[in-house]
Amino acid sequence: FSPQFGQHDTDSAYAGGFRGELMDGLFSWDISAANGRNVISYFMYNSINASLGPDSPTEFEMGDLIQNESNINADIVYLADFGLTEDVSFAFGVERREEIYEISAGDPASYAIGPGAADGLPTGSNGFRGFEPRQAGEFSQESYAAYVDIEAPLTQAWTVGLAGRYEDYSEFGDTLNGKLSTRYEITPELAVRATASTGFRAPTPGQLFSESTSQGLDTQTLEVFTNGRFSPQGPVAEIIAQRPDVELEPLTPEESTNFTLGLAYRNAAGFTSSIDVYQVEIEDRLGSSGGFVLTDAERQALAAAGVPGGGTFSSVSFFQNTDGAKVQGVDIVVSYVMDFAQGDLTLSGAYNYNKRESDSSSADEDRRYERGLPQHTANATATYAQGPFEVFGRVRYYGSWTDSSGNSTGDIFQDFGAMTLFDVGLTYNVNDRLSVRVGAENVFDLYPDEATFQANRGLIYSRNAPYDTDGGNYYLRVETKF
Repeated sequence: FSPQFGQHDTDSAYAGGFRGELMDGLFSWDISAANGRNVISYFMYNSINASLGPDSPTEFEMGDLIQNESNINADIVYLADFGLTEDVSFAFGVERREEIYEISAGDPASYAIGPGAADGLPTGSNGFRGFEPRQAGEFSQESYAAYVDIEAPLTQAWTVGLAGRYEDYSEFGDTLNGKLSTRYEITPELAVRATASTGFRAPTPGQLFSESTSQGLDTQTLEVFTNGRFSPQGPVAEIIAQRPDVELEPLTPEESTNFTLGLAYRNAAGFTSSIDVYQVEIEDRLGSSGGFVLTDAERQALAAAGVPGGGTFSSVSFFQNTDGAKVQGVDIVVSYVMDFAQGDLTLSGAYNYNKRESDSSSADEDRRYERGLPQHTANATATYAQGPFEVFGRVRYYGSWTDSSGNSTGDIFQDFGAMTLFDVGLTYNVNDRLSVRVGAENVFDLYPDEATFQANRGLIYSRNAPYDTDGGNYYLRVETKF
């Protein structure tokens, strides 16, 4: 049998605020507040809790994951006259942010350890184990930030910018980042631009505190295996850290250094283009530690420590600050707008080359990071508008990439070739407030190669694909404005 796994997803967002100007627009302010909330309720059917034997139900509610984020911002911009070609812009502001991550326990049968566990039968709902009361709870993180941003036109053609941001997090401390940017107009049509900056990505409460387990079918032995992902601080981490070659640390922010250099061109005939090259160097990259295949002694230690189902785990993993990485690439964007047959024709295209390098000591981790996304992507769009009608066609290209799929003894890989998809659409603008569109994404109903190592999850195509794997999507859309 193949367990059927799904979710009910409820998403909501609210934002509001006030803004105004003083001194004939030289001084402007903006105060806002926003809240976003997402609830995922997992369910499973056509499954069993094998350890319960014939008493097992075949449908389960595995619990909820809830993410709640709240922001309060105050931003001020002041335009100062220093006798330059234009005013100098001073921007500064403050922000308060709170993230709350909540886990609700599933129904008891979804995580129960039945009598069959003594004979080695897997516990919990087969395919994805429900969240247990010991995993449930509310985890929060609060941060306060302040920034300053200055942009000055030194000459008619040359503009420079300088910015800094300080942020303090309740869970790991503070961080300070900056940015230096410049833009120079070689001619009125051609400009060169460059930016150097530092950045960071903070670990989320979910990465800091949450735990989950999942099950799969080993593609070689055809036996069910159970993997767990646990907090880097806790009894499971303490047991694994007893290995002489393993050291698990509390999470810290991921840090980056970024450089970009580009050219932008625009002429009066309707042609615009830009090319930018970039490099991002990442330190203390947030990622998975990889799976630690457990020994019998470690499974016994997990069971003795009171970790539910610990005696049946095949491997465990943890979020960790892994080795560094580097991303290099180029973005090219072109667009041309012209009059055509009593209408407007817009032609646009974009291309991205993205090379990722990992400094990990694990060959599997390097392969997942470096080849998990296409190095080459591109798209080209043509849009023609005449009167109330607008028609468009689009071509999307995705280069080759490599899929990874977990197994009881480590990752297994499959290479996928390039994929080209086609989209079309026709819009009728009834009036300024109402429009109707009929269209198709992937109009030729194309599918990628089947995923050899995903069938054990009941899947035909890879869940990691960078494009849709559901074939053609045909739609009718009505949009209205109030």
